[in-house]
Amino acid sequence: MDLSYQAWQRALADEFFGPQHAGHPTLLYVDGDVERELMRRGGIEVPLAESVGLAIRASDPDPYAEIENHRWRVRRQDRDGVPAFLPLLACSVLAATRMVHDQHHRASAYHARFSELLTGDTGLLRSSNYEPVSRMWQALASWQHSQGGARGLCTIPSPRDLPPNRSRIGFALSQALLTGRDRSQLPDIFTALRNYNGDIWPLPGDALLGALEIRHWEQRFSPGFRRAADEEEFRPLIARLLGNYAATWDGSAELVPTGLPRAELLVQLDAGRLSWVARSSSADAARIVLPDNVVLDPLGDTAYYSVGGLRAPGASSLREGVRLRGHDLILSRPPASVLVLARDDVLGVWASTDGFIPGEHHVVLAAPEARSDVQRLLDRAASAGRRQEGSRLAWMPEGWSLHRPVVFDDALTLRKALHEVQGTVGSLHPSPQFKLRFEGGLRLAPGLDPQLFLTGAEPSVVMPDAAEGNLLLDGAERPELREPAALGRPVPLTRLGLVSGRHTVGVDSSEVRFTTAESAPIPPTAPQACGFPVADEVASAYPAVLAEGAPAVVGAATTAQNSSAPPRTVLCRRGADQRLFAASDGRLWNISCPEPPAWWAERLPGVAAPLFFEVNLLDVDGWLLERRAGRWRAHPVSPGLPQPGSSAQARIWASAVLTAQEASADPLWTAYVRAAKELER
Repeated sequence: MDLSYQAWQRALADEFFGPQHAGHPTLLYVDGDVERELMRRGGIEVPLAESVGLAIRASDPDPYAEIENHRWRVRRQDRDGVPAFLPLLACSVLAATRMVHDQHHRASAYHARFSELLTGDTGLLRSSNYEPVSRMWQALASWQHSQGGARGLCTIPSPRDLPPNRSRIGFALSQALLTGRDRSQLPDIFTALRNYNGDIWPLPGDALLGALEIRHWEQRFSPGFRRAADEEEFRPLIARLLGNYAATWDGSAELVPTGLPRAELLVQLDAGRLSWVARSSSADAARIVLPDNVVLDPLGDTAYYSVGGLRAPGASSLREGVRLRGHDLILSRPPASVLVLARDDVLGVWASTDGFIPGEHHVVLAAPEARSDVQRLLDRAASAGRRQEGSRLAWMPEGWSLHRPVVFDDALTLRKALHEVQGTVGSLHPSPQFKLRFEGGLRLAPGLDPQLFLTGAEPSVVMPDAAEGNLLLDGAERPELREPAALGRPVPLTRLGLVSGRHTVGVDSSEVRFTTAESAPIPPTAPQACGFPVADEVASAYPAVLAEGAPAVVGAATTAQNSSAPPRTVLCRRGADQRLFAASDGRLWNISCPEPPAWWAERLPGVAAPLFFEVNLLDVDGWLLERRAGRWRAHPVSPGLPQPGSSAQARIWASAVLTAQEASADPLWTAYVRAAKELER
């Protein structure tokens, strides 16, 4: 990938997903001014669109294949890093900021702007080519949610929240709704509204948008914001954005100060008392000292810090918020009238969370001004069995009420109730889900295979919000799965009597696979190991006793062959840099080139060895992969549909397939690449 593209990836990751955004919403907003500023600060000489345009093949069926390939290569080196397609997504936002009516285009002509930006031609990149870009937006959102707020709170909407006529381009449009100038005005507006409304804060997004229009403050905002506010289908997105910013605003004069990482101040309930705990993944010091003798000490090898020197959480500190700025860190907690606690797996206690989690137990504390909103929400959506307690508990903030245990079994009803009630609970929506994934379960050997679970302790399946089809287990519907899937909850796979072995869960066009077993395989130990020594990434033809730590191939898998079918002979070319055989069942072989026999030089002096050599394959099908002159080539050997499974061996197979994914345009090879990408997720 071009060096300028990599420079843009680093600049965008630092600007929009850096530690300064921890616990606060972040918009991937890029217009001409932002582009020029990033070029100046990062010393980048190639403009954004020009850099991305070099990696696009507009005439190909998949114009963004090179960017996708680069993303997977980078991910193998850094699984937790920001997905390496930020420059392309930034261009999609840049195109959205240019959607104005002129003599050539209507204001709604997005794809023409996008194509013109990247190719110079308004018709090369059409709407039919845009589907991979919308998938990248969802992958970015899923990654950001997986970081737990350390890389900023996600503002990318879920597919179900987008207007039907903007289902693909709505992700980019959502990031272009609030310019940097728009956001810079929000603290002043929030201050005015908070002073006017007294203790009721944060206001829900609908109320904030209405307040702007009643006071005609929307005239201060950009034309793009005003146009979107006039569209009925886009008003919910604007309201949600405003509500998210209000819910995380800590009272400072700017939303996210640049240059300093931010730590979130959380509330924990442990041993019958409320106390503070901080969370930051960016602090380098073992101990952090802040003003007023506040000290943060790390809690083991986690992102959490104990907080010393700060008075225990009370009614005033919860309602007014906390903000301390040190030399190396900002510690803050936004003001709130509702405190929601859930079990934290790392801390092992109840800790504050940003929103409700369907199916989980919560403890909810409500200030007097929020009591009616909380009660209405619980009456409409929470399960029975909870109780309400007042200030008779010594650790309770004065005047606040306590509700526990609060459980929302039906995620759809919860979302509907939050939308109807709004008020002080309007920002507590559960996190959107963008892809089919597993949750929980008892993993037997994560280092060997992360999707290997104990039989009887299978995981739950989290369905994407946009899923419309029925959930299938091993290709069939199961009545036990219908109710939790319909309620929008994680679907448990336990108590289904699944036999040990491989299983597939699918909905719509998405599939995930897992394996169950009664016990984890334990590799045998021996005082001496025997294998095939490796030198220069090539295995020896003969086994030997290995020195400790020596690179080698050991434990080669063998399969008894009962077939009477003759072996299939394929020709491999000498002089190739590397030769692999990727079988359809997930096995992978490294093919070494044999040296000419000794009699060759004796009987045929001066005659070069044949250009090709033979390899015999028995009862196996797949692809022969050869890399010559830096380019991979794939040759079919009666390949069937790929069924690699999910073992550790299959992941090695997937890595090799993705490395050579540009080797062929054959649809069957494309199926192998898709299967490999699914394994890498």
